[in-house]
Amino acid sequence: MQKLAIEYLQNIQKTLPNKTAIIDDGQCITFRELWTRSLTLAYWINTKFQITNQPISINLPKSIEAIIALLAIQMSGNIYVPLDIDAPASRKYRILNTLDSNRTLEYSSGHFNLSGAIFSSSSESLVAVESSVLGKLSTRKTNDPLYIIFTSGTTGTPKGVTLSNASVIDYINWAIDTYSITDSEVIGNQAPLFFDNSVLDLYLTFAQGCTLHLLSKNALRFPADFENYISTHQINFIFFVPSLLSNLVSLKVFKNHNLSCLKKILFAGEAMPLNALKQLKSSLPSTLFSNLYGPTEITVDAIYWIFPNNIDLLNEVPLGKPCARHRVLFLDDNDRLVTAPDRTAEICIAGPGVALGYWNNSQATDEVFIFNPEPGKEDEIIYKTGDLGYISSKDGLIYMTGRKDNQFKHYGYRIEAGEIENSLNQLDFILQSCVLYDAEKKRIHAFYTSNHSQTLPALRNLLSPLLPQYMIPHSFHRLEKFPMTPNGKIDRLAIKSI
Repeated sequence: MQKLAIEYLQNIQKTLPNKTAIIDDGQCITFRELWTRSLTLAYWINTKFQITNQPISINLPKSIEAIIALLAIQMSGNIYVPLDIDAPASRKYRILNTLDSNRTLEYSSGHFNLSGAIFSSSSESLVAVESSVLGKLSTRKTNDPLYIIFTSGTTGTPKGVTLSNASVIDYINWAIDTYSITDSEVIGNQAPLFFDNSVLDLYLTFAQGCTLHLLSKNALRFPADFENYISTHQINFIFFVPSLLSNLVSLKVFKNHNLSCLKKILFAGEAMPLNALKQLKSSLPSTLFSNLYGPTEITVDAIYWIFPNNIDLLNEVPLGKPCARHRVLFLDDNDRLVTAPDRTAEICIAGPGVALGYWNNSQATDEVFIFNPEPGKEDEIIYKTGDLGYISSKDGLIYMTGRKDNQFKHYGYRIEAGEIENSLNQLDFILQSCVLYDAEKKRIHAFYTSNHSQTLPALRNLLSPLLPQYMIPHSFHRLEKFPMTPNGKIDRLAIKSI
């Protein structure tokens, strides 16, 4: 029985050693090469640092080297933490502070380096290296952490969601069965490695011997480049963020070009606009489309739906039904079960995909990872998503209606308004701030009180060292004072009408 996620690659490099595993901007690497390069790096980590079950961050752009890094870290018996290389230094510092570790793996001038130490190949034979690495791996447990992905935090400090080997194995095996994945799949990877959608692309590749193409920013930004790359390389599987997919639809990429090679298109991370989906289906009538749902605290996804052919009859896009071995519960404001259909309550997830919690943050963990209130299941941990939804009495599917708090999804990134507000409040001239999100227009609006006015470019420049670009507001509105609710909080509903 499989225990660790790395066993996918260990097995496939034996059965398909010379098949191309990953292609990145003309560079390619086979499964055997991927295994041996990761193995030698893991051996170096083991001999140089002698650590186990510790987080090691990866500060690299999406690349073959970044994937070798994450494989080597788990081979060494440690936990990989992919960072956004373009994130401000202050945010990376907060992440490393949360990890309580300054071990960061980087790559420059053709060499890996970890915390100042430069990688050098061992004089040991590959057989000896493999024996040593696998010997250490044999002590790892399936519930040991595999990776940590950081999400936005209300206090301004990102939270490190910690996922286990067992969770990833369960999810990947489910996806293989559900979407009939074989080694004929040619996967176009859109998601960055610090975004959990990439977990599906990576581990399907390792599990089934697919070929993975790391799509460049240009291929995703420019319609002609996208169409040319997809058709030239015959990409047949892509896991999209809906906003990017919708943008390509609006640019008529699928309507004006023959992209029938795309046989399976999945999307998750935010709501998929129904009109865009209908246009997409008319352009690619034989393509499988699937909507997936799952916050970072679940191993990628816990709810899915495969769209029927008669998509024109739909009035709303459902989340769908639980993935195998998962259950969806609905809880009221007092964490009591809501079992009646059509009644809106908080969506909660139970099953093997639930994360281990937030790294070094027991307070935040205890707030949302709670014991199951279902009779007879009191020892099970479930995750409270903060999303509101219901199960329909008409079709038995789950639908989402909104959020409980001030969290929102923007281009697939889950963002806490509080983190942006915290950064705004660090600016000397800002007295108070409030951030709202226009989901329809996909725009972040910041409202603030101050004794001094500032231009839009100045405000954006001041926030650039504090926030990733995707979190910087599109507009800033200076107010004389904020409207307040009776309990003394900023009245966000009133601000929306300003």
